[in-house]
Amino acid sequence: MSTFSISTSPCDENAGNVPVSSIFSNEQIYQGAVDAMSVRNIEFGSISGHDQFFSTFRKFSKAIPGREGEMLAEVANRAARQNTHYLELIVVFGIFEASSLRHGVSHQYTDDDLKTLVDGKEIDEIAGQVISLTDRAEAKMRDILQCQTKSPKPGCSVEIRYLPAMIRVFPRTALISQAAIAFSLVARDSRYVGVNLVAPEDSRIALQDYDWQMQLLQDMANQFSTPIPRTLHAGELDLGLVPPEALKDHISKAVHKAGARRIGHGVSVGFEHDYPVLLETMKNQGILVEINLTSNEIILGVQGKRHPFLSYLNAGVPMSLSTDDEGVSRIDLTHEYQKAVETYNISYATLKSLSRNALEYSFLPGESLFTEPRHFQRVEACKQMESRVCKKFISPSEKARLQRQLEERFLRFEQSLAF
Repeated sequence: MSTFSISTSPCDENAGNVPVSSIFSNEQIYQGAVDAMSVRNIEFGSISGHDQFFSTFRKFSKAIPGREGEMLAEVANRAARQNTHYLELIVVFGIFEASSLRHGVSHQYTDDDLKTLVDGKEIDEIAGQVISLTDRAEAKMRDILQCQTKSPKPGCSVEIRYLPAMIRVFPRTALISQAAIAFSLVARDSRYVGVNLVAPEDSRIALQDYDWQMQLLQDMANQFSTPIPRTLHAGELDLGLVPPEALKDHISKAVHKAGARRIGHGVSVGFEHDYPVLLETMKNQGILVEINLTSNEIILGVQGKRHPFLSYLNAGVPMSLSTDDEGVSRIDLTHEYQKAVETYNISYATLKSLSRNALEYSFLPGESLFTEPRHFQRVEACKQMESRVCKKFISPSEKARLQRQLEERFLRFEQSLAF
């Protein structure tokens, strides 16, 4: 039986294995590999979109080590071609090494246990290895994109930051170590700007340990003197996938218990206990929802009126659009904007707010260009963006600098169409 999974060398052709290079010279193998490692042709498959999506990662994960730079170059160039100039990429660098630490911490931990782990030699060594890996990957990316030449490729202009992710389906002891390395990377390296929690939220361990995991995130954050931003996949659920009781509080606990500043997916919000109160809280506290329309359709079968897109919009909860995993889904961010327009008939002003929100609620440091994010009123110093006062205001702020670039792009686009 063909699994179309990439494994490490040596390649035992006697056992039916074939070199990866043969994919590009054999049409049957190529088509089978693409279908196995993505959700292409999922409507003709024998398993659900949910199971297909989450099964893909282990099929190509062995091809990643040593090729991180090539992957960054590809992602950056794709973003640049779509006028996207800032990315926060979910990565799992160091997570698996942390999971297998010899000197971990019991799931019945104390604050002292967490502090000892965070300050320990093993986490320090893994963090150092990840930072070195990031240096090498970015250097390789810049080399591939020819960023130091007179003809740099578009991806050179894209700012990239990272969100180290913990994998919620791991045992508790492993997740503690994952949290330690994820939070430590943000504390040590400015390229790492926040932590995330990923993997199927409906898995047995994720459901069983949900409360414990939310508490762990808050307890781990308390070990650091500087705030560690959290963006958590929460509410990637629907009735039938899980029993009703699993839908009542995942988003609210991510917000109130784990301190999430952004929510990924948030599809099950309508099932939450007192969900109007939750929506009002998210609006007032500026907790953004990362909307993944294609992903939610494929994985959960939730689309159109069943999706809470309009509920969030009408409640004034800030939103942005994201792809979830554009490689597996074989889409790009432009596709998600088009899908939002075609599905919900939203205005150009709403499209602009979705784009602006991606920077406003990013984890970039520095003051915002806007005093009122909901209506995008610029700070007094930047009423005239070309003024000397505005340039002085923007200079120390990475966030304001990129926001200004986005505003200038909007202006050029609108002038070209005589808005």
